[in-house]
Amino acid sequence: MVLKRLFIFIFIMFFLFGHTIVPGQAFTVFQLRQQIISQSAVLMDADTGQVLFEKNMHEVLRPASITKVMTALLALELGDLSDEVTMTNAALRPIAPTAARLGIIPNEVITLEEALYALAVVSAADTSNAIAEHISGTVRDFIRLMNERAKELGALNTNFVNTHGMPDNGHLTTAYDMALISMAAVNTPGFNEIFGAHEFVVGPTNVRAAPRRLRNLNKMITGSYAYEGILSGKTGWTRSSQHTLFTAATRDERTLICIVIKSPDIDDKYEDTTLLFDYGFSGFEEISFSIGELENYRFTDVIGNVIADDLTIHEIFTCLVPKSFSKRDVRLEYILESFEENSGTDDNESAENNENSNETENDDGSEGTDDSESTLDVRVVFTLDVSPDWPIVSLLGEVSGSARLVSPTDDEEEDTAENEAFEAEPPEDESQTPEPFVPELYTGPLEPKAPPLAVDEPVSATLLEHYLFESHPLWLRILRDVAMIAIPLIIIFCYIAIRKRRPRS
Repeated sequence: MVLKRLFIFIFIMFFLFGHTIVPGQAFTVFQLRQQIISQSAVLMDADTGQVLFEKNMHEVLRPASITKVMTALLALELGDLSDEVTMTNAALRPIAPTAARLGIIPNEVITLEEALYALAVVSAADTSNAIAEHISGTVRDFIRLMNERAKELGALNTNFVNTHGMPDNGHLTTAYDMALISMAAVNTPGFNEIFGAHEFVVGPTNVRAAPRRLRNLNKMITGSYAYEGILSGKTGWTRSSQHTLFTAATRDERTLICIVIKSPDIDDKYEDTTLLFDYGFSGFEEISFSIGELENYRFTDVIGNVIADDLTIHEIFTCLVPKSFSKRDVRLEYILESFEENSGTDDNESAENNENSNETENDDGSEGTDDSESTLDVRVVFTLDVSPDWPIVSLLGEVSGSARLVSPTDDEEEDTAENEAFEAEPPEDESQTPEPFVPELYTGPLEPKAPPLAVDEPVSATLLEHYLFESHPLWLRILRDVAMIAIPLIIIFCYIAIRKRRPRS
């Protein structure tokens, strides 16, 4: 009976100590950053671009062979898999002797599909340049296209100098930029099949009778780090860049993208990726806002001015939040990105609408014209406010909406400050129907969009505990582990000492 009580007491002490000295979820992200060995890393949701974790994700580094993700993306967007690709001396000449190759020679012809599989499965630099010439005519023109496409995708800190990722002055990117490029790639038909292949056979060509069998050496696809739900991946390594890795995986209808750059050892990049995927798939849940809920939020333009209009949203909004949060912890705000006016009628109905254009009726019963309906593209800013000292913000994807924009009448008495921003000029000809007012968007120079910040777990520890963990995480963990062992031993020792002191009856 006494031993049973002792064991129960020890169990309670273990539980209380583990949840009071270091709160259960206070340091989840801090601990994760300490465990990630790669110099730069990012975990991103492939549907929205929401960043779930980051470590130095905007640090400019060498990408090595994950550069080929962009090469393949352009090939799939602009080419046809059945196209014939011819190798040339001009495409082979700039490739370093140490680069991985398929081994095709000048004037040898393969299909674009075979070239892409060679690029993805065995990281062939020769087929990378062959693809570039096939798509753009010259490798130089293709590289220019790579940089233009990167900027379109929001990869503002990326500069490609070659198609394959071998060391080259100025060939640089960031983990965040590569995640944006990879997000476009994994959502492109055919990409995941090619970059997720275990092996592939390149058939006989015009100069070679024997087929070439290619086997993927990516350990997350075919090796000891094989991960459940893997979609695609691409490894990279050079002496200057060290190890890099792009990986995409899906579970329970959630697709995540992980980029790690500058891993010191080959296994480090796989271990970091596995750790981040486990965190992303198990630590977050999806919440949604209905159309009715979204209408209650205020809308601003890109410089922060509130747009006073009646907005109707056509899409529900979803985002991922840590499981320790709930829907009531989320605050949304829209930032207007672009504006496009719609006629509001189909071509087949234009004649009928034109005939009745002067017979429409306003809500108050008076005759007038239909208000214009406009499409607005907005960025969604979702915020988790734990406390004033710990704001957590993430910028997500675009949501479409339509606005019914109504010009104020002369009879309406409104605030003068608001009228200055939204009143339309009166028409010169009274017989003409006044055009509905459209808010003027700011067209001046803008700074690049602020990139998303990672979503951290709520910090419920004291500032002192936070400082100790951030400054001396190793010592804090050692102290905690030693204490968790020492406390039960002290309890047992005291119990034994008391038992020995008891007089025997």
